[in-house]
Amino acid sequence: MTSHYWAQIAARRLSRRRLLGTALAAGAGAGAVALTNACGGSAAPGPTATAGGAPTGGGTPVRGGRYSYASVADFGTIDPVTSVAWGTGIFPRLYNTLIDRSRNNPDFFFMDLAESLEQPDDETYIYNIRPGVKIAPNDLGIEERDLDAFDAERWMERLRDDPQAANHGVIKQWVASFEAAGAETFRLETNGPYAYLLFRLGGHIGGTLPPREFYEQGISMKDKGVGAGPFVIRPGSYSETGGISLDRNLNYYRRDEVTGEPLPYVDGIDISRFTDRSPRRVAFDDRQIYEYDPETVEEVEDIQDKFADLTVVGKPGSTFVSFVMNPAREPWSNDRVRQAATFALNRQEFVDLIVGADGGKPNGLVHWSLEGFALDPEELAQLQPYDPQRSRQLIRAATGEDTVSMKLLYPANMDAQFHKQHLPIFLQQMREAGFDVQEDPQELTTWLTDYTQVDYDASLSLNQFYETAEIPLDFHSSRGPLADEAYAIGIGSLYPEVDEAILDSKRTVEPEAHKEKVKEAQRLIYEKGPAFLPIFTWIDFNVYHSFVKNYPSTRGLGTTDLFLTDWWLEQ
Repeated sequence: MTSHYWAQIAARRLSRRRLLGTALAAGAGAGAVALTNACGGSAAPGPTATAGGAPTGGGTPVRGGRYSYASVADFGTIDPVTSVAWGTGIFPRLYNTLIDRSRNNPDFFFMDLAESLEQPDDETYIYNIRPGVKIAPNDLGIEERDLDAFDAERWMERLRDDPQAANHGVIKQWVASFEAAGAETFRLETNGPYAYLLFRLGGHIGGTLPPREFYEQGISMKDKGVGAGPFVIRPGSYSETGGISLDRNLNYYRRDEVTGEPLPYVDGIDISRFTDRSPRRVAFDDRQIYEYDPETVEEVEDIQDKFADLTVVGKPGSTFVSFVMNPAREPWSNDRVRQAATFALNRQEFVDLIVGADGGKPNGLVHWSLEGFALDPEELAQLQPYDPQRSRQLIRAATGEDTVSMKLLYPANMDAQFHKQHLPIFLQQMREAGFDVQEDPQELTTWLTDYTQVDYDASLSLNQFYETAEIPLDFHSSRGPLADEAYAIGIGSLYPEVDEAILDSKRTVEPEAHKEKVKEAQRLIYEKGPAFLPIFTWIDFNVYHSFVKNYPSTRGLGTTDLFLTDWWLEQ
């Protein structure tokens, strides 16, 4: 079943309550559905697409006002090169990317610092730099000048040389050379065809570049920053465990493709920290924040009862909670014990108990919402059946005992990504299958440190948004999901043929052949006993107050929508 099916399910269920208008958004490769709730009158029209992929409609843009929303966890640092915490969501607001290609709709390119790209062959990328991308006013001593190819070159040098950089391993593995051929041209050569290059060098995680003065002048980006993006940090507003305020960059170069007006329309963005769901919901109901992430269809319907006019977006997600084993440690170095864990999980039970049968779908090694890259449910039923009796037989064959002891690391009291709801189901299923689970709960920052350093036997883990199949597959490689031996050691460390199958999938740039190579790699991993098990992926819901107009999440572009600023507040 495709993601469009799941979008239709979401729309059908929501229509039980006064839901009068539904429309697939422009570029809805991931099945995003924009929904409007109204008390009466005719059906509300959905957005229409322009040639640039941005919807029009919703009235005439209004300038002014400040947008308010919540962060569900600590930001971490705001260094765009190294951070992988919740702060990554603000990087497209502050900085620029060369080009971001939407992973959900690969036909959509956000051309930012590069106004064009030439590819004379599969290994060569020539970025032509856009003039007039001007650094925002700031108090850091950085000149308000145009970014150029030398900024891109210095950024790439840091990605290559800093082991903490989010894309460090990828650059070391795939990029053969790069250089600024003058201020207007940035040239990059890869070590052979690489299917994911534009996805990895764009986006909000490791894909935004700061001005080179940060490196040349030794300015720390842990708690400060400025770029040529649409907003700038309000001085003194950042707190790693609090919030941040952003003000409109008066130097921002981009104009609305429809109206010709300077962007952004809003004067700023205020982000508060609400880690618990209950106060986050109260803040939305009181209009202190303008968007909220309901857990279920039922919660969406409850909110609709409170507000006469509401925009609801439902789309297949791109994340999950996963069970991660360390095959360098006992008992997970044993293939049969890993297979026992694969058969121990009743993934459908997680779906039914946490979000309901219409709210998500069990995952294989690549999550179902990636459509053509994921294995069909019928094949998964053969590769990962729920069979706790078989798990016990495998444990007996591997250890000579009826049970096997395992230590489980996990973040304690974590509300994000349904983690608290996953935990009791997981513990019960594993124990019923013969695993003697010794729990090791830790605060998020401590857990993340141990998880990053692969200092664990096994972990029940939160995950980032994975909009391509690359990182879920790389969890099974010997170098891990970021190709730098952080977060996980996959069974490629035991079976070199697994590493080769994963690499082969990345070298295949023809789309249909690429999808088949990804599937072939998954089948091989199942044969050897996977050490990374995504459990299920859910439908993501977001609701917006009616005065939020033209918000990018309705467009089916995935996290590329973080770069778009042609939305406004009608208050």
